[in-house]
Amino acid sequence: MTHASPILKSSRHAIHLTGDLREPAGPLYKYRFLVTYKKLSARMRCFIGEANASRERLESVVEALRQLLALEIFRDLLKAEGFTVIPGMLADGIAGRTVSVPGTKPNQREPSRQLIGGICPEVLDLLQDCVAPPKMFGLLRQVLPSRQIEMVEVMIALERVKLDTARVFIALTPQSQFAGPSTPRKQFAGIDAAQFAAMAANFAELSRAFQHAAGHHGPCSLALVAARGYLDRLMENARVVRYLALNCPEQLADFQTVLETDRPANRGAGRSESQRH
Repeated sequence: MTHASPILKSSRHAIHLTGDLREPAGPLYKYRFLVTYKKLSARMRCFIGEANASRERLESVVEALRQLLALEIFRDLLKAEGFTVIPGMLADGIAGRTVSVPGTKPNQREPSRQLIGGICPEVLDLLQDCVAPPKMFGLLRQVLPSRQIEMVEVMIALERVKLDTARVFIALTPQSQFAGPSTPRKQFAGIDAAQFAAMAANFAELSRAFQHAAGHHGPCSLALVAARGYLDRLMENARVVRYLALNCPEQLADFQTVLETDRPANRGAGRSESQRH
């Protein structure tokens, strides 16, 4: 515990790791489990849909520009109108390189071997700026460090760092991911084994899809901001718009769709819809 002392001292959650925090006293009844499960699933599906839509819009811009830049007459037009410099993230996509964002890191964390009160330090780092219910640490220490990280990353991304959220994750955790292999899984009266197994499999698949979407959503969103800025300038140029309207109407339509879809007001509306779930 000596090596963990600096982390404990700097963590706002350190006090919760020094006591004997076990399963919350109040049981998680079937109704509350199902309601929380459905809400989490809906939020994840909404986020995945938004992330995939952003990626598709970015891909449409990249492909349209790739087709246009293959035309010498269009390249000459861009040069004449002062549009030779294309944002780096767009240029990467056009050249077939993976869109990269300076400063971003892979969304995968290797858990430390050193645990602090049964909690891996990476989880404390993730929760540093969150108000986490104390009893949640009693739940987290029931599962392996890798599962702790997975649960907390998803809860933070969903803005649902709540006790019932953690309890649903624990209930649907595969037996192999419990810290104690003999720990019995939660049973709910009225949910038979086959139905529960199907829910667990569906939730696991949804969680993986959510984490994948979260990994590319940030870079795609930043690339779309760069793309929109570039397209805004192009669409304000009469010669470029005239050329596109006469010779490349499909690409022009793609640009206009992206510009209209990614207006700030629409993005805010999308967030509000997500928050309602």
